[in-house]
Amino acid sequence: MKLFEFLKLSDEEQYDATWEKGARVDLYLKDNIAIELYAINTFYVEIYYERNTTERLYKKTFKQGELLNKYLDRIQLKINYKF
Repeated sequence: MKLFEFLKLSDEEQYDATWEKGARVDLYLKDNIAIELYAINTFYVEIYYERNTTERLYKKTFKQGELLNKYLDRIQLKINYKF
């Protein structure tokens, strides 16, 4: 699924597509908000929840940039060299 196709879906269809087709990458906690990051092909979806109630608040979609930066320091790349 491409980002353009995703954005043509209704809000509920976007949430369903995120959970069904996306790969959960990370969970980011900030104040009273929990943010789940999903990867779908070449773009990302963040789903924001109220931490105390787990009520779904909203979502953001993006391909790169500032929204992705907060996750980069949390990702550890492990490269195994075999000779």
